[in-house]
Amino acid sequence: MGKTNTRLDTARRVYREALDAARASPTSEAWEKLLAAGKALSAAQELRTRTGRRSRRGATPTIHDLEEAPVPVRELETLE
Repeated sequence: MGKTNTRLDTARRVYREALDAARASPTSEAWEKLLAAGKALSAAQELRTRTGRRSRRGATPTIHDLEEAPVPVRELETLE
């Protein structure tokens, strides 16, 4: 089972509630709340994707990785 993210779960719940309220009573205040809830949900989802695990192969190497990497020795071909 995956790790729960309370911020994301709360944002989803608030969005669903705002959507139901906007459908039931389409006032400007209800739509403003829905818009704000949608932005909060998008931000929570964005945060989740940025903090997710990345494979070591897919990650961009840092300067420390490059400094520690051995430099391959290139052999010269000799003509005979």
